[in-house]
Amino acid sequence: MIRLIDAELFKLRTTRMYLGLLGAATVLVVVVTALHFVLAGDASLTIEGAPEAVTTQAELRSVLDVSSVAVLFTLILGATAIAGEDRHHTIATTFLLTPARWKVVAAKVVGYAIAGAVFGIVVEAAAVGVAVGWLAAVGTPIPFGGTVVAGLALVPVATGLAAAFGVGVSAVIPNQLGAVLAAFGWVMIVEQLVSGLLPDAAQWLPFTGAGSAITGAHPQLGTAAGVGLFLTYLLAVVSVGMQVTRRRDIA
Repeated sequence: MIRLIDAELFKLRTTRMYLGLLGAATVLVVVVTALHFVLAGDASLTIEGAPEAVTTQAELRSVLDVSSVAVLFTLILGATAIAGEDRHHTIATTFLLTPARWKVVAAKVVGYAIAGAVFGIVVEAAAVGVAVGWLAAVGTPIPFGGTVVAGLALVPVATGLAAAFGVGVSAVIPNQLGAVLAAFGWVMIVEQLVSGLLPDAAQWLPFTGAGSAITGAHPQLGTAAGVGLFLTYLLAVVSVGMQVTRRRDIA
């Protein structure tokens, strides 16, 4: 299994998809973080949910919370795990080398979770660089402490789990475009609609509910409970994906 995980990590390191998504997410996070400070003095242009000034640890943690951006990118990354190999006609070779297909899916889940966590660390580091640089440049004390560190530590957890969830979607829907659209549509359309129509139910969905709990924003669940809830969804979708993968014909 370790060999299979190493192989997945090697594939990720040597493909443009990972670096491309990482670069795009990093640029977006840098821009959004900078806008928090640029627009801080203009009440008519402030970003929703952003503090007007950064003077406390809670406010800095809010500015540095890039999980909503990074999670979407790593989810899409995971959605290309199996579907991408199917699109490039390499999945047959992968299954010939490892006839136990469930091991391939499991290795991809673990490998992409690791890659997703690294993804989160990189984009979070970019946000920290912008925030610290800006505050230092204007001579404002940097309210860095335990609250901020706790928030930073949770982002890689969220991005890693999102990438693993994407792998499960990719196993269920082996078409790359279909898997990406399904993953993106679930987060941006289905969960948003449920949040608007049934807000109480939305608190128990994988991203709106468990995801917000992981980053400390859930009104009822703590971080550990959020991880547990998300893992329940993750195991469910991966289990279905393993069954679909085991039964499907590979050309």
